[in-house]
Amino acid sequence: MRRLRFMVFDRWGRYQQDLTGVAEATLSQEINSTDELDITVPVALSKGDHILWRDETWHEHVVNEQDQEHEGSQTMSYKCEGVHQWLRYDHIRLFVMTNVTAEEALTHILEQTTWEVGTVEDFGRHDLALSQTDTYKALLEIAGTWGCEIRPEITVSHGGVTKRAISLVHQRGESRGARFEYGRDIGGVEKSVLKDDVITACYGYGKTLDTETDGVKDRLWCFVEGTDEQKQRWGQPDGNGGIKHSVGMYEDANIEDADELEDATRAYMAQHSAPSVQYKVSDAMALQLRGVELGDVIQTIDREFIPELRLEARVGEMKRDVLTGDTKSATFGTIVSLLPDVLTRIYSQVTSVTPALTQAQIAANNAAQAAQEAEQKVTSIDQMLTTGALSIGGSVLSVVDGKIYLDGKELVVAE
Repeated sequence: MRRLRFMVFDRWGRYQQDLTGVAEATLSQEINSTDELDITVPVALSKGDHILWRDETWHEHVVNEQDQEHEGSQTMSYKCEGVHQWLRYDHIRLFVMTNVTAEEALTHILEQTTWEVGTVEDFGRHDLALSQTDTYKALLEIAGTWGCEIRPEITVSHGGVTKRAISLVHQRGESRGARFEYGRDIGGVEKSVLKDDVITACYGYGKTLDTETDGVKDRLWCFVEGTDEQKQRWGQPDGNGGIKHSVGMYEDANIEDADELEDATRAYMAQHSAPSVQYKVSDAMALQLRGVELGDVIQTIDREFIPELRLEARVGEMKRDVLTGDTKSATFGTIVSLLPDVLTRIYSQVTSVTPALTQAQIAANNAAQAAQEAEQKVTSIDQMLTTGALSIGGSVLSVVDGKIYLDGKELVVAE
């Protein structure tokens, strides 16, 4: 068992005590979602207390729930949230920005908080309109709109936390040389395969141009092809004894540059040039992933595919025993995390279907009208989230008769 120090501070940042006799400590994390510490100690803590601890990096969790048992000695179990999730206590009444970077949007929503802007990579420019929400939800909205992954960062000195920052990166985690093999004789693993289309070539469409062809507005476009190996494996019969490409389509009306469009289309095709597969491991199988962190890349070989499928899978969700360092369960694959991935796809389409308020609209309306329009958009999305199907911009996540569908394609889960 590892020797870890758990320091407790009150909500005002004053040191209270070191936790001793920690019986259990489990960290559950999911990219752009869950960050929870479940800890059991013979010590009374208060709601709002901060627990500061470190393994490879510093973590800070805030006590939110408590379960107490009396069995001779007093034992208390606490569910604690990642400190960045408490940004929900900062309110945003109206937030409108057009043609801004993710860093500019993040800077704006953090202005009224104690958090700083960390590292923000380049994700291009987008519009954003928020109304009557909190800063944590706004952070998730930024992550969805720009396609970022959220990485909270804590800086600590001998007196406690000296800095809290939010970084937005393309991909958190790294490759630590972990390897996983899946075959028909393996147990303790649940595999999910998304019934999505596998493509070997792709048309990309960008901004609408000023020119027309036969009365139809032209668009910036490109065509990219995958490797011959991909074509041979995932292509289609051409009717003459040969093989032709399986062709897909990518579009982003915000892209104005031909090279940028080609790069984005090629990246999209790379993500869809093999079936989307996800693996969930637990218990003994999960122990093979000791030392793996959230977002890490795992070299995976799936021998059920013929020929075998080799892919770089990412850890999108994991549960870890903090005291031993052992991985208790993990989800990894090309479907890193279904809901965040779906939301990212949907958010990326919102600007083309229900665009944020433009400067022209703002100029034409007074502040009250602008607020009303923004509120209507947020309310519309809220309604979609509660009707059993999330549907924006043509993407739909729904549950029918206990089955999950993404854009009408069922998720198949196999033991």
